[in-house]
Amino acid sequence: MTASPYLVLLETSGNQNFIFSTNKLKENIGASELTYRAGTRWVLDAVADINQTPELGQWANSQELREILRNKDLNPAIEQGDKPLEIIIATSGKALILSRTEEDAKDLIRRVTQRAIAEAPGLNLSGVFVAIQNWDQTNSLDTAIQDVHKTFEETQPYRPTADARFLRLPIIADCSFSGLPASRLEHTPENEQVPISQVSYRKRKAAEAGIRRLHQIPSENSTPKLIQNINQLEGDVEWLAIVHADGNGLGQIFLNFANCLGTAPSNREYISSYREFSLELDECTEAAFEKAIQEAFKKDDKKDKEKKAVPLVPLIVGGDDLTVVCDGKAALKFTQVFLTQFEAQTEQKEKIPKIAKKQFGINRLSACAGIAIIKPHFPFSVAYELAESLIKSAKSVKQTIIKPNSKPITPFPCSAIDFHILYDSTHIDLERIRRNLQPEATTYLYNRPYVVTELEKLESAEGQDWASQHHWTRLCDRVTRLQSDPDGDQDRDSGVKLPSSQSHALRTALFLGREAANAQYALIQKRYSLEWFAEDNEKTSLFYQSQDKGQINFHTTFLDALDAQEFL
Repeated sequence: MTASPYLVLLETSGNQNFIFSTNKLKENIGASELTYRAGTRWVLDAVADINQTPELGQWANSQELREILRNKDLNPAIEQGDKPLEIIIATSGKALILSRTEEDAKDLIRRVTQRAIAEAPGLNLSGVFVAIQNWDQTNSLDTAIQDVHKTFEETQPYRPTADARFLRLPIIADCSFSGLPASRLEHTPENEQVPISQVSYRKRKAAEAGIRRLHQIPSENSTPKLIQNINQLEGDVEWLAIVHADGNGLGQIFLNFANCLGTAPSNREYISSYREFSLELDECTEAAFEKAIQEAFKKDDKKDKEKKAVPLVPLIVGGDDLTVVCDGKAALKFTQVFLTQFEAQTEQKEKIPKIAKKQFGINRLSACAGIAIIKPHFPFSVAYELAESLIKSAKSVKQTIIKPNSKPITPFPCSAIDFHILYDSTHIDLERIRRNLQPEATTYLYNRPYVVTELEKLESAEGQDWASQHHWTRLCDRVTRLQSDPDGDQDRDSGVKLPSSQSHALRTALFLGREAANAQYALIQKRYSLEWFAEDNEKTSLFYQSQDKGQINFHTTFLDALDAQEFL
């Protein structure tokens, strides 16, 4: 190239607040769709106009989008073709684009952000660009990517928030759904008129298209149809679950991407690998999502001839992110399958295994998930905050299961789940919930989070003992022992259904402390074949010992199993 190009970053911020600020599921879906469009549809439409290639805007789903980005005729290399722009990545809420000139970079940002203001008021979308110094120099693009993200972060404090667009003067009515200033009246099913803000109106308008797009992800031939009526979801299930999953270590990979490629790559090699890695990641998430639906909501045709729609509503599926609302009774199984399938899918790709091997020493990626299980009609935004706290707890495995002898500490690919069933809505803060599960300074009545990665895959990692003590199979085994034998056979090897009175007595004793719990356990263990629940070698205690910074702690899986038995 005769002149070095510019690198443009378009990215949304405050996504969680924009999507989950309301308890209306329809608005959550619409907000997710608008965030997706900001980094995909609007970017490709703007590039199509500037490049004069209308074919860039002719796609209807994520698979067609990936095909366009891979197509060298529709999205040609900027140093080889005559087009002013080249898209590196275009994903939900984020896009990286190369521009030949500063004017085209500014024009692109102007077009996309103006469209965001018109079609998604309340969405915080920003665009910045930097010049790439010496295009022909190795790693100059990698440096530019770091610089453009740094520039983006530096500019954010000086931008007014999206809420500043909705002033209260003159005094006007509040929106019935969001609390923002109302801009119009909307008819309800009861034919009443209620005030609604422009933000809520746009979210609701985008919801139907969002449902159609997300429902195209599972294959129609292999997966049952997802539920269409989102109001029906809350009415048909006893428990509702918010599942939030996120990949591990992806930020570390992107910050260290040039080194992850091994040899010093040219900028063109870097672009090809960066784009392909991002697209493969998207494919892995979608494939794992489909597999999880098939397994968690599998029906027995002999018993259930009527194939009902799957009680699941996807909110975010793409990149390394997944957020769904589903039947709480299937949430644990769905999440466990999704995480294991995500790992398996990343092993089968062309680009991901090589980069993961360079970064983590193993040829796969992993993810963690938080699951908040609530009663229907519980405030959705509050439940999502709990799911966010749970995924942070699950991601503690990154400090425990690590790459051997790594400096600085590098997490080893390991997937984990943390969950909570909200029986009592008076306590919704996870820190307080867990504090109430600690009757004594060194006694913990929970064993979460749970590792779902197979133990054989963790043989070369540090922290294997912790992983075996917190493994998903440990919880599943105890849940199975608690569930009754369908033939009523009280065989000691299969466990026996614990009467509710004894279950309540054990639960009460646990909250009195370790000694009281062990005493109650000793009283009934022979009668109900509870030896399987003993955590020590002598089979006399419900607790096992662990050591943390020289302090001996005691943990039990029994209460987790009691809570989860209705959901596994």
